[in-house]
Amino acid sequence: MSAADAVLAGRREAEALMVDTCRITSVGTPVTDPDTGNVTTPRTTVYEGKCKVQSKDSAVSSPEAGGATFTVVSRQVHIPANAAEILDGHEVEILTSLLNSFTVGKVYRVDGFTPDTYDTAYRIPVKEITS
Repeated sequence: MSAADAVLAGRREAEALMVDTCRITSVGTPVTDPDTGNVTTPRTTVYEGKCKVQSKDSAVSSPEAGGATFTVVSRQVHIPANAAEILDGHEVEILTSLLNSFTVGKVYRVDGFTPDTYDTAYRIPVKEITS
């Protein structure tokens, strides 16, 4: 079996474990409507489909900013390799989960993603910020 065949087989196996769905969006610059004063943030969907949330190598920190303390939880969201161009700052929202309804509705921010040659899945490092 060639290296390429092994990677492709690994991708099929990795995707079989993706039993959740998510939407990944790029987040634009907030815009203020001059007439109403309402602020909207434009978003563009870059990926919507199968995924899984992975807690491997997660870390938790509780920094302070402006007198408020908040918790930052590091996780990974896996999507099929080559499914989309994923950039730092994109947001990942978990839409459905077959096995863990706790993750549904969670929103994470991509932080530090770089794809590799032999990826069987994109393992996207994300942070969830909670108050």
